[in-house]
Amino acid sequence: MVQTTIEAMLKQKIGLDANSIGSNAIAYVIDQRRSRCGSPNLNDYYDRLQHSPEELNALIEAVVVPETWFFRDREPFAYLKQWIQTEWRSTTKLRVLSAPCSTGEEPYSIAITLLESGLSTQQFGIDAIDISQTVLERAKKATYSKRSFRGNASANLTYFEKIGEQYQVRSHIRNTVQFVRENLVEPRFILDRHYDVIFCRNLLIYLDQESRSQVMKILDRALATPGVLFLGAVETSQVPFNTYQPVHHSGAFAYRKVERSEPAPLRIPIIQSLPPLKSFPKLPKLEQVKQCLAQGKLTEAARLCEAYLMNDRTDTNAYFLLSKIYQELKQLPQAEQALQKAIYLNPKFYDALIELAVLKEQQGDFTTAKILRARVQRLLNL
Repeated sequence: MVQTTIEAMLKQKIGLDANSIGSNAIAYVIDQRRSRCGSPNLNDYYDRLQHSPEELNALIEAVVVPETWFFRDREPFAYLKQWIQTEWRSTTKLRVLSAPCSTGEEPYSIAITLLESGLSTQQFGIDAIDISQTVLERAKKATYSKRSFRGNASANLTYFEKIGEQYQVRSHIRNTVQFVRENLVEPRFILDRHYDVIFCRNLLIYLDQESRSQVMKILDRALATPGVLFLGAVETSQVPFNTYQPVHHSGAFAYRKVERSEPAPLRIPIIQSLPPLKSFPKLPKLEQVKQCLAQGKLTEAARLCEAYLMNDRTDTNAYFLLSKIYQELKQLPQAEQALQKAIYLNPKFYDALIELAVLKEQQGDFTTAKILRARVQRLLNL
């Protein structure tokens, strides 16, 4: 099937896991691009993709649709401000990476946060990278509609100049951000400098496991020790627990990089079993849940995920995803319950064990967290 071949091409180029978006959504984008190019059929369009880097880039940009806004999720920026004011003591220039930066809302939000933390524009620099030249051009213009200001983001409008019905980031803030086109998934890609803070949110969720591991290695090499890494809510299981410690700030999904440690093995109690499960009619697919989550539609994502689990109560990945959604909604008891169900169904579920340990640490329950991390260590030693 030609679409499968094109999906494989996208996977090779940007590490895209087609299941994270859904084949139907990709098919729609492919058909839109094929029609725009005047290709009579998919075979002809595939041939064009093989010989036209420009069209391949256009397809990539159409598939990876950016969905972001200023101060998205809020808590990562709240923690960044806290970290700067209480822990950042270096006399050197603070280096920050935003990847992927999309249309610029995130790196500019970082810049505003650093200014509000008490730093001057001379005390920090932000590198912002993305694979899409189109979104980078929009980011450089730094002009946004009201759609980019959701929640209470409009409280920061003093950092913008109103131009008609739009808002442009003020020049002294724009000058702190350097935009560069790069592909984090490119095998030869190397970040040639170290950063004190890295934001890499809602990228890993779209990648296959091999590409996730590759990106995490790149970020790990680029992040200074100590440094802070910010990830998306459903991506924290990718963090190597022996070199990163979760911060105790709910909703930040941030990790401090520390010296490598090896936890001692402990005896692990068996997690309490759950009652028998019933079967229900088929309902939404996980791809729909992930799309809602990536778009910030948390309540809808939770509803769809719960509905999905009414049909398949043995899907450990769905429980894990549900726990991430509840963490974003700051409903930690429900998040913990979802993780416990996942672990009950699969006692060797590495990601769920790590995530539950992180939750316990955030709640100050270091004894249980230590037990869970030791359980993970035993799995690694098998």
